[in-house]
Amino acid sequence: MPNLAKRACDTCIARKVRCDGALPCATCGASTRKVQCTYVRPAQKRGPKARRPSIQKAPSYEKTSRFSDETRTPTLLRDASESIQTRVQPAILSSQILAFQSPPVLVDTIAKVISEYENHSYSVWPVIRSTILAQQLALRPSDESTFCLATALCAATIAQLNIPPLESQEDGEAVLVDSSYLSRECIRIREQCDFREHLDVRWVLTSFFLHVYHAKVNKRNSALMFIQEAVSSAKLLGLDKDDQALQGPVAEVVDNREILFSLLWVSERGYSMHLGLTPSFSDQLIVKAVNDAVANTHVYGLIELSKLFAVFDQCIGTDVSENLLVESEKALQVLQISADKTTTTRLADHSITREWMRIIIWQRALSAGYLSSFSPSTLMKFTFPVAVSHDLLAALRNFSSEDLLPLGRDQLLKCYEIANTLADTLLCNSILTDSTTLQCGPYDFLHALYQKLHPFLYLDHTLDSILREKTAQALLCAPSRLWNLDPPSALNQGEESTVQAISTIP
Repeated sequence: MPNLAKRACDTCIARKVRCDGALPCATCGASTRKVQCTYVRPAQKRGPKARRPSIQKAPSYEKTSRFSDETRTPTLLRDASESIQTRVQPAILSSQILAFQSPPVLVDTIAKVISEYENHSYSVWPVIRSTILAQQLALRPSDESTFCLATALCAATIAQLNIPPLESQEDGEAVLVDSSYLSRECIRIREQCDFREHLDVRWVLTSFFLHVYHAKVNKRNSALMFIQEAVSSAKLLGLDKDDQALQGPVAEVVDNREILFSLLWVSERGYSMHLGLTPSFSDQLIVKAVNDAVANTHVYGLIELSKLFAVFDQCIGTDVSENLLVESEKALQVLQISADKTTTTRLADHSITREWMRIIIWQRALSAGYLSSFSPSTLMKFTFPVAVSHDLLAALRNFSSEDLLPLGRDQLLKCYEIANTLADTLLCNSILTDSTTLQCGPYDFLHALYQKLHPFLYLDHTLDSILREKTAQALLCAPSRLWNLDPPSALNQGEESTVQAISTIP
């Protein structure tokens, strides 16, 4: 009787079939292919080949990259060929370190975008000294916090201003640098350098500009988490109480330090309300008086915007009385901003935000059942959206598309909310159809709002289609303006007056 091996042959092990241990075994002998039955492969232990390594937070960028590469590589492949790993891993680390050290060509591209921020977007986010940021990036390209702040700022600027991708050179090949590329680089580097345990104001601003980028591309969950992260980081640094964290060389890049937390507070509140959520920072903002507010147009503008949110903050609660809503709406109307003390973009931001808050207060009154056609308060009447739309159009006619573009999607959503509410009011309220004069009325306001918003809605096809459909339906239901015209026989002055009246119909 032939001696039988205590294990399967090499072929049966590879094919994962039963082996009788003979030489040759029955499986290899019965195979139609001419296979060689051997027992030369070393026996291996059963079960896992090695203990799974624990992933620890690495103090340096290079160690983090090595651990992440090892944990992604299957153990079987690692044991099979260490020589391949030795040849491949240095190449991976080399490319990662180059990206981390921000190549000079990428630095030049970022510097161009920073200048665009200074020219067009600084009036919206007046918290970065662009010249100092560009200098620090050129002098210290391997500094993680500076690199991440610069890439986050550029990602937000490119997305907000709709700047086309910029061409850069990498290893002799042309590479297109756009907002998504810069945001990915920023997130990758900041996660690898353990920024949460080494917080400073630059990381706070990085989270804020990542919020701006993700809000622009309509990634709502990411945008909300980034702005909440910025507010939480600012609280950890005590920026809501004093400016001690804004002292020292790390804060040299920050401009208008006294309004930094106000910018974060306003941004988080506005975006949370768009999503129908409660802001994470429940404390009310104490708007501080700034001595040079009148001289500094950017500080003055943001302080006035903060006052709007401080008043509107009273209406966020679940149980809001009718009197509180009325008083809050009156307070918002009183809060006017001086056009000669601030920039045009901030003036547009203030005007749009105030009218949006008024329409949100009216919606709260509607949901609470406070509205009545016989109410002495204008706010509590069903026709209130018509008045808000009139005031918004009166404000928007003073601003060009270039003034509104830096405000981004946030202000677009506010204008859309007003126009959408007006459309719903016209479709549901038959009382408004009684107006048949040749004067401008609610249907003209809706038509004008859609025409004003349409150029900015080309990236938001869903919002555009909804507003277009409602506007068309409302205009089709609008009363004819010819009903009040006198018969042609009574004019006795030819057809000139009739033609002139018809020409005024939109």
